[in-house]
Amino acid sequence: MTVDEFLAWEARQELKYELVDGQPVMMTGGTAAHDTVRGSIYAQFRQAVRGRPCRAFLDMKVVCQNGNVRYPDAQIDCGSTRDRDIAAAGPVVVAEVVSPSSTVTDYIAKVRDYGTVRTISTYLIVRQDEVEVTVLRREGDRLELSEVLRDVTDMIDLPEAGIRLGLADIYGDDTPSTPNG
Repeated sequence: MTVDEFLAWEARQELKYELVDGQPVMMTGGTAAHDTVRGSIYAQFRQAVRGRPCRAFLDMKVVCQNGNVRYPDAQIDCGSTRDRDIAAAGPVVVAEVVSPSSTVTDYIAKVRDYGTVRTISTYLIVRQDEVEVTVLRREGDRLELSEVLRDVTDMIDLPEAGIRLGLADIYGDDTPSTPNG
């Protein structure tokens, strides 16, 4: 399927799908931990961009230059996305909450896919089962590992959106164990 064929097809579906290597892949539901972390990231993104020319999204598609279509768990879009659009016009930060079943996809396939979107400067891979955020930043035409944060007091600088995001804000009162704890 091409991107245009997929977008027309998905608009007629009751369930949500991603387009991966020309094939539609149905999105599955997550755990309570996944949803809690995802919601916290979105809430922090939304609060941080208030009054700025950017918007936070939960269920907005990202069309990758390699023909794949992804739904990040949360994102900051600083493009000219209009209310009726079905895909982000200028995503700058995307976040995925990783689960045991999505590890390979989040750490390999989505790094490749999001790396093709020139506006994306930061990709956050957030663990749901322990305090750990892997931060990848744009280096030329790729997303490269920048840092791995494991302390609830750590902060993530997101200069592309003019904000700082604390791990305490992501994990809140539901802080999972740390790898060494």
